[in-house]
Amino acid sequence: MDSEKKRKEVYINKQSIIYQKKERSRKMFKGQKRLIPFIAISSVVLGILIGGVHAGEQKDFGVKMEHVLNERSEHLFGIEKPVAESAVGPYTDPENTRSITAAKGLKVSIISNVTNLQADMIAFWPDNDNPTHLFVCVEDFFSENSAPDRASVQRINLYGNPNSNVETIVKGISSCDPIRRTPWGSLVVGEEAGIDGGFYEIMDPMDISGISPVIISDRSAGTSSDPLHVVKRKAVGNLSWEGNVITEDGTMYFGDENRPSMGNGGGGVYKFVPANPYQLWMGIITDPDQSPFTSGSNYGMRLGTRSGNTDYGQGSERGNGIWIPIDGNNYMDVNGNIKLRDAQTTHGLTGYYRPEDMELDPIAAENGAIRLCWTNTGRMTNGWNSEIENGHNYGEVMCLIDEPQSNAATGRVPVVTRFLSGDRDANHFDNIAFQPKTGNMVLLEDGEVEVLNADNTLKELRGNDIWMCLHDGADRNVESDGCIRIVSLKDTDAEPTGFIFDASGENAFVNIMHRSTGQGALLKISGFKIRKND
Repeated sequence: MDSEKKRKEVYINKQSIIYQKKERSRKMFKGQKRLIPFIAISSVVLGILIGGVHAGEQKDFGVKMEHVLNERSEHLFGIEKPVAESAVGPYTDPENTRSITAAKGLKVSIISNVTNLQADMIAFWPDNDNPTHLFVCVEDFFSENSAPDRASVQRINLYGNPNSNVETIVKGISSCDPIRRTPWGSLVVGEEAGIDGGFYEIMDPMDISGISPVIISDRSAGTSSDPLHVVKRKAVGNLSWEGNVITEDGTMYFGDENRPSMGNGGGGVYKFVPANPYQLWMGIITDPDQSPFTSGSNYGMRLGTRSGNTDYGQGSERGNGIWIPIDGNNYMDVNGNIKLRDAQTTHGLTGYYRPEDMELDPIAAENGAIRLCWTNTGRMTNGWNSEIENGHNYGEVMCLIDEPQSNAATGRVPVVTRFLSGDRDANHFDNIAFQPKTGNMVLLEDGEVEVLNADNTLKELRGNDIWMCLHDGADRNVESDGCIRIVSLKDTDAEPTGFIFDASGENAFVNIMHRSTGQGALLKISGFKIRKND
C-alpha cells in the first residue's frame, strides 16, 4: 500500500513538472510570437514554422535551419522563393534571358546580346545611382606581347539597342578581368595573366571613340597608342589581377589570383598607398599625371602574432598580422615592372588558394571602418553533389578588417576571419558583391558542371549558381548567418560573372560568360527587395 501510494505521488509530481514546462513555453511563445521571423527559435516553435519537414529531418538541427532560411527568405533576404537546386543543362537556345533560372519574384531582362564572349567584370558609369553606361573587362588571354586586334575593354549603352549597343574602346590588354571606377572618375583594369599581369588606368573613358580604340602594342613596356587616355601604372605592380577595391583616398587592396604549388604558398594580398592621396576638392581627374596611381608604396599582408609577427607561414591564414613594406627596386624588371609575386616568397607573405574577386563592405564603410571580403576558389573536380569527388578543397570567403594603429607601417593592421566555408553544392566561389543598404553578400560560382555516378559515368549536367548570404548577426561567431540560392544557369557551358548592384540595391547586372551560342550576354536582374535584418 505504501509503495502504491509512493508511485502515485511520483506520477503526480512528474505530471506537474510537465505542465509547468508547457505553461512556461506557452507564455514565452505568446509574448514573443511577433518576433519569430527575426530570432533564434526553439525546436518546438521551429517545427511549427517548417511544418513540411519530414519526420526524419526534424532530428537534425542544421536541416531545420536550412528550411527556415528557405521558408523565411522573403523576410530575411527579400526573395520570395529561392531556387531549390542547380539547374539541369545543357541549354543552347540563343534566347539569353532564358539561359538562367531566377528565384521567384526576380525578373530577368536583356541589356545586350552582343558583348564579347569573354566579357567579365562590370563598372557603372558615371555613377551607381543613375548609370547610363556599363564598362566591362574582356578576359581574353593571349601570351604574345602584342595583340592589337583583341578586344580588352568594352562600353555598353544601357539605353541602346541590345543587338548593337557595344563598343570596344581598348585593345591589346591580355585577360582583362577586374575593372573599377575610381573616386576621381577614371577606370582601372588589371590583367589576370600570371606574374606578368599589368595594371592600367583609363582616363575620361567616354571620350574614347569606339571607331578608333586605344591599343596597347607592348604590354611589358606599357606602350599605348594614346597615353593621354590609357596608361600602364607600373608603380602599383604586376601579378595575376582579379580582386581589388579602392578607398576614397586612392588606397587600394588587391589579391594575386594564384594557386599553391609544390609547397609554395598560393596568392597573396597586397595594399597600395598613393604618395599623393586623393581628396574630394580635386574633383574629376583627366590628366594621367595627376592620378594617385602615378606613384606610391606597396605592402604585402603577413598574418601571425602581431607582436614580433613570428607565427606566420602555412597554417596562419586567419588572425591578425602586419603590412610588410615592399621595396619595388628589388623586384623590378628592365621595363620598370614590379614583380610582386617574387616579393611574396622573400617576405613570407600569407598565401591563399586562388584569391578571386574582392569587395568593400558598404555597411562597415558607413560606420567609418574598412572591411573587405574576397573569395578563394579552392578546387573541386566534379559538380553538384557528385558521388565521386577528387578535389574536396571547398571554396571559401575571407574578410579583412584593416584596424587603425598609429605606429603601424600604414597606420593600420589587418585582421582576417573566415566568413563562409563552401561545400559540395555551394562551392568554387569566384565573383562577390554586397547588396547596398543590407550588407547581404552575393556569391557567384565558377565550378565544374559534370555530375558523376559512383561508377564514374556522367549522370547529368548542372549549372553554376548565384547565392545570397546574410551578414553576420549578433551571435558569437563571425560567419554568415546563412545562404540561399537565387539564380542557377541552365547553360552548362557558361558561368555568371561581374555581378553588380546599382545604388538602390534593387537591380543587378551580370554577364553570362562564354555562352554555348558563342556570344556573350549581359543581363539585368530586378525585383530585389531591401530587408535590413539585425
